[in-house]
Amino acid sequence: MLLKGKGVYLAFLFFLVLSVVVPKVKAWDKRDFEIFDLVDELEKAEGKEANFYTWLDLKPSASQSDVARAYRKMSLKLHPDKNKHDPKAQERFARLGKVASILRNKSKRERYNFFYKNGVPRWRGTGYYYARFRPGVGTVAVIVTLIASGMQYLAQRINYQQEKKRILHFVDDARRNLSLNVPKSQGAPTLGTSFIELGHRAMRCEIKSDHYLIVHPEDGNEPIHLNTEWVHVPRLMDLFVFKWPRALVYKVLGKKDDTAYDAVDQDENDDDNDNASDNEDNGSRGSDEYMTERQKKRAAKKDAKREAKKDAKLAAKKATSAAQQEQSVPGARVGGRRRPARK
Repeated sequence: MLLKGKGVYLAFLFFLVLSVVVPKVKAWDKRDFEIFDLVDELEKAEGKEANFYTWLDLKPSASQSDVARAYRKMSLKLHPDKNKHDPKAQERFARLGKVASILRNKSKRERYNFFYKNGVPRWRGTGYYYARFRPGVGTVAVIVTLIASGMQYLAQRINYQQEKKRILHFVDDARRNLSLNVPKSQGAPTLGTSFIELGHRAMRCEIKSDHYLIVHPEDGNEPIHLNTEWVHVPRLMDLFVFKWPRALVYKVLGKKDDTAYDAVDQDENDDDNDNASDNEDNGSRGSDEYMTERQKKRAAKKDAKREAKKDAKLAAKKATSAAQQEQSVPGARVGGRRRPARK
């Protein structure tokens, strides 16, 4: 629960920083939106260097009479009756009327002159884009799903890294306690029986490797295995956008989800369960000719995992016995107890 809280806290901090960094956009009005659209249309049709004044062959300081003369001259040139073979004649003639109406209106011309001098902004506010590119319900659902999936994956990655750091921290604490009361001439031991403090309580543990620790609770419960290699690695298939539809399909078809069982197989560490599964596999497999390719692959994958697990346990036992031999020093403290001196 603590790791999940950290993930939520980091996500909240990310959005808080983003809201501070992103500059506030000026609230443009409808007149500005009209100018933005007209500027985009003119640049797309006449070229990037085109603007209201150059298109009408006017100076920015032109008077209203100059604008009227330029409009009449350009309207005769662009009239659809004189450009019957031009499919875009009607569109250009309508655009000319919009440009002339802005330049004839004093307030609208002042707004255009402001953008003419300072440039049309690239970001024009969410209201502008939503009004012109209003997405449908499906598009909004896809965008929200993608954002939620990204946040879920980010939280899973954060929890994964925090869990690995927590295990490595326990290993470091156990090794630090293991080296107490050991003569410096003997060197600091790295493997063996030690103890760690959890909630103001000292709990016995066994250091198996740099990333593997076994904690023995005081209440006699089953030992807790902490291994960084056993921490579940986040996968894209674990995201709800893939997991829920897959579970629904398997439920409708009445099949079992094999991916869920593959994840559970990684947590099987009991030798009795392994032997039982060996017998079960040998009895259920039968002849290889009756096995499908999928069953063969799963069986081979299980065998490989089982052999790797056995090799890891054998290596851990050898390392533990070697560490215990190195720690057989008179008066050396092992696992919170002082070994009696040999006579």
